[in-house]
Amino acid sequence: MNPSPNGTFARALVAHLAANGVTRFVLCPGSRSGPLAYALADAAQAEPPINAPDIHLHVRIDERSAGFLALGLAMATGEPVAIVTTSGTAVGNLLPAVMEAHHGGHRLILLTADRPFDARGTGPNQTTDQRRLFGSFVQFSRDVLPPTRGRALAAEAEAIVAEALAHAAGAVPASNPASDTVGPVHLNLQFRPPLGHDHGPWPTAQEAAFTIPEEAPVPPLPSIEKAIVVAGHGAGPAATAIASSRGWPLFAEPTSDSRRGPCCITGYAEVLQGDRARALLDEVGFVLVIGRPTLSREVARLILEAPRLWVARHGARWQEAPADAEVVCGEIPFEWVRGTPVEPEADSWLGRWLELSREPIVEDWGPRAVAQEVVASAHSQTLLVVGSSGPIRAVDVVLPPLRMSERPRILANRGLSGIDGTVSTAVGVALAGVGPVTALIGDLTFLHDVGGLLIGPHERRPNIRIVVVNDGGGTIFAGLEHGVAPADVLERMFTAPHGVGLSALCKAYGASHAAVRSREDLASALSSPPQGIEVIEADLLPDCPDSDSAEAFEPSQDGTIET
Repeated sequence: MNPSPNGTFARALVAHLAANGVTRFVLCPGSRSGPLAYALADAAQAEPPINAPDIHLHVRIDERSAGFLALGLAMATGEPVAIVTTSGTAVGNLLPAVMEAHHGGHRLILLTADRPFDARGTGPNQTTDQRRLFGSFVQFSRDVLPPTRGRALAAEAEAIVAEALAHAAGAVPASNPASDTVGPVHLNLQFRPPLGHDHGPWPTAQEAAFTIPEEAPVPPLPSIEKAIVVAGHGAGPAATAIASSRGWPLFAEPTSDSRRGPCCITGYAEVLQGDRARALLDEVGFVLVIGRPTLSREVARLILEAPRLWVARHGARWQEAPADAEVVCGEIPFEWVRGTPVEPEADSWLGRWLELSREPIVEDWGPRAVAQEVVASAHSQTLLVVGSSGPIRAVDVVLPPLRMSERPRILANRGLSGIDGTVSTAVGVALAGVGPVTALIGDLTFLHDVGGLLIGPHERRPNIRIVVVNDGGGTIFAGLEHGVAPADVLERMFTAPHGVGLSALCKAYGASHAAVRSREDLASALSSPPQGIEVIEADLLPDCPDSDSAEAFEPSQDGTIET
């Protein structure tokens, strides 16, 4: 056995990544990435070689979908996830997921295979400049020279992994001043032929040592009665504690993980549109923003007009908080959270806001009704993945303040709030294995990433239920300023009706499908745990010729799902 430089380096890279918490890998097939593919195949087999790490491997043919699958794994676990591609356009297809990971603060480790440096600019096929492809969307980028004999390849791999992961975790100053604190990193790996399997031995690997620097001290919160706490995406339970200990009204988005406690204003987005709320807003003296608000124009206006504004944990790019904020910090100081909850009084500042709280008006059958049934079906262990545009706003309206025992975890791609990659993200969340998963998405979101349903026969299939709100396209635009456009322009340029029969599409991908047309049928379909990939089409169209009957899912004898 004569180990090749490529194989030696690839095994060392995988071993050191795994030793430092990167145990989940997503691989896209390709020739140039062969050394990494063989290393991962060895480690993922039932009886791996001596010293091979214990990893979870997922293989996908579509790099764009694979990128979002890795994002979903990282989102659900909070751990870094590696994705491996070959060279050329394969690398470019990762960009949408990398952008979302950058803005959302998720650690993706991009391992892209490349031709050696002396082949660049000489016209070889499938070769492009991959070195700076992700620009400011990665924390760190390294163009790694081809492995050669006579170099300490294991030590090189160890040093490269340590440096990359330190940047991903924000433990060192970012190489790009515009980069964020936490986010993706890129290792562009040059390989020369031969690219085949050398069956070499695995090295021993150890955890790298690095620490995340502490933030500078921040002042205590001001003693102001007429203040408001806005809890945006990623705010966390601390926002609830701060509001409760000071008697400040709390406006909490669904993905804030803060929508609980006596200060939570039910239906805040609609409350802020009323005349009585506008009068109260004139009295506001201080606004504390925790997390990154993304849903409401009224909340955005509140922040813009705040006489005093403090911001904390403003997402991955917390440095991009509003320029007029007096205080901006990446995390919430412990001193802010301490205190005992305040009992709201009717005539207090908080009591006046609570008086305006309102239960949502929910139609018998429509987007809010669908969201309400999905939320009602979730329990404390459920991970609810919500698509952008209409679904996340419907959940925002219907989600009540929760008790700690009623704590479904709500996840969404709110870094850039795009609809792309949502199916793959949800599948990645389900494959993480941290709880039952339900996804609520729109029909265009589903069609945009329907390739996320493509899972090969050798791959593990998750148990996931995907509820698709089929209202005939991007109907959210009708509620924006575009709603005044001529009907034909609005339909073609914005709504973009598709006319796709979802049943046949799901069947082609091996996913079960059922159409429902009432709250009762939807509640019945949501009443049992998913088996495999289930798609429930919430049909909101007045007449959909391809819709199936609204039968509940029934397990067949072989454990699959039939409609």
